[in-house]
Amino acid sequence: MTVKVGIPKSLLYFHYYPAWKTFFQQLGAKVVESDDSNQSIIDRGIKLSVDEACFPVKVCHGHIVNLRNKADYIFLPRIISVVKDEYVCPKLMGLADMIKNNISNLPKLLTPTINHNQGWLDLLESNLKLGAEFTDDRFQIMKAHWQARKALRRYQENLIKEPKQNRLTIALLGHAYLLNDEYLSLGLKEKLEELGVEVITPQNLTERQIDKGANKLSKSLFWTFNREIIGTAYYLFEHQEVDGFIQLAAFGCGPDALIGELIERKAKRRSDIHFMSLNLDEHTGEAGLETRLEAFVDMIRWEVKGA
Repeated sequence: MTVKVGIPKSLLYFHYYPAWKTFFQQLGAKVVESDDSNQSIIDRGIKLSVDEACFPVKVCHGHIVNLRNKADYIFLPRIISVVKDEYVCPKLMGLADMIKNNISNLPKLLTPTINHNQGWLDLLESNLKLGAEFTDDRFQIMKAHWQARKALRRYQENLIKEPKQNRLTIALLGHAYLLNDEYLSLGLKEKLEELGVEVITPQNLTERQIDKGANKLSKSLFWTFNREIIGTAYYLFEHQEVDGFIQLAAFGCGPDALIGELIERKAKRRSDIHFMSLNLDEHTGEAGLETRLEAFVDMIRWEVKGA
């Protein structure tokens, strides 16, 4: 019988899922995802997680419960760093331990350490140890490792795009696990597109473009994903025709609050660019969001485009 590996459809799933899926499939496992985010998953997650956790971490708890009876293993890597000399949020570092302590009767958790501040041999050894759960063939595991890297590269390259000319363009700033989760984001991206807006997100820029923007900071930001967000904003301020910025932030995220303040201050010094911040939590309502979006887009059209 084929072994099933469950992957929660939350947090870094929205960055690395193609690599994770490829790795396990190359080893003969069947990959099972949790359901799309919904109110039941959110309610379960809030009930099981600690109060101090940010909203996305609470939701992840719900996704883990959703997988409990669907898989033989649940993949929940212990991620320390995905870029050398940078780090992810401490809550993500400790997520596997939170899950172990907060949720009972789970299948075996696969929690390899991913730390790019170590050498590439350490990362390869971590994957060899992970793959040994499925096969003794080290060559097959190494092949799965490299195939996963290729899949991730293709996925990232396909996301790159240039904004279309002569269209109202808004940069939607936020973590991929908020922007690409339609339920958590209340379909924000789709709503903007329905209003005739060209939407740009951090995942649409190249690493080089983001680095150019982030280098505008007087001091390096060591949170990788927040650095990507502010790097995107600063690059677009200087190099692209962008009419407005919308920051989608998670309630309880300190780094989001910090970079949001920096981006807003910079936007206020530009008469041709508008800024709006939206905070998401379990109480955010869709009706009020639609009203704010329509007003924001109309304001830009009147003031910037002269429509």
